[in-house]
Amino acid sequence: MARPVLSTYRLQLRGADSGFAFTFADAEKLLDYFDALGVSHLYLSPIMTAVHGSTHGYDVVDPTTVSAELGGAPGLARLSAAARARGIGLIIDIVPNHVGVQKPEQNPWWWDVLKHGRSSRYAAFFDIDWDLGDGRIILPVLGSDDDIADLAVDGESLRLGDLVFPIAPGTGGGSGAQVHDRQHYRLIGWRNGSCGYRRFFSITSLAGLRQEDRAVFDAWHVELARWFDAGLVDGVRVDHPDGLSDPRGYLEWLRALVGPDAWIVVEKILAVDESLDPS
Repeated sequence: MARPVLSTYRLQLRGADSGFAFTFADAEKLLDYFDALGVSHLYLSPIMTAVHGSTHGYDVVDPTTVSAELGGAPGLARLSAAARARGIGLIIDIVPNHVGVQKPEQNPWWWDVLKHGRSSRYAAFFDIDWDLGDGRIILPVLGSDDDIADLAVDGESLRLGDLVFPIAPGTGGGSGAQVHDRQHYRLIGWRNGSCGYRRFFSITSLAGLRQEDRAVFDAWHVELARWFDAGLVDGVRVDHPDGLSDPRGYLEWLRALVGPDAWIVVEKILAVDESLDPS
């Protein structure tokens, strides 16, 4: 670590389409101010590629890339170099527990699962109850079940307003409702109280990840490992690790990945009658 973490200043980064842009370049312009305050590290909100126009960054859709809306990998590198020139390090907020699935077409892993079902290379990345939907993933995203009749075929996709879903190879032909019946997923009304995948709390737009599977862990942490290998960041703040199947195991893998000197801090919200697990 370049220097001990003495004081952090949190920055909520946003792309232009969020309604209020604050990017890596904007942060870089304020470095003299942060330096004058005596800040030892900037604590950045999640910077992996999130749903387009996200105002917070916690709905990551591609953990293998730095958000282009924020300035991409080059922007992160420039901010890191400029900050280090002033003796300031970077701490990054990471979200390993879930990914954003509100816009399936923006999430390559989720899109592939919806398109190929159990044969998808990413099917095991998620906790999916295939039996609940008789071999299909139940997605409670419709206003009501009757909306199925309004589905329209658009090339290799099914559309309903702003909702877009993939059509599995060889299953096209017919009305939108007929094509829907041949997919690896089943769209239902959100009031039905049924969901075919593990969510973050009860948020349908956030699908949980199986980080206890080493293949999932390795795939998700490729970009994060690059940050540490390149000396771009000094540590991470882990969002809700208690939502994972094996929080301690995850943190042990994370420590081995980022090295003994990286700063790791975790968020844990305690219920009124809950004690913090000593481990």
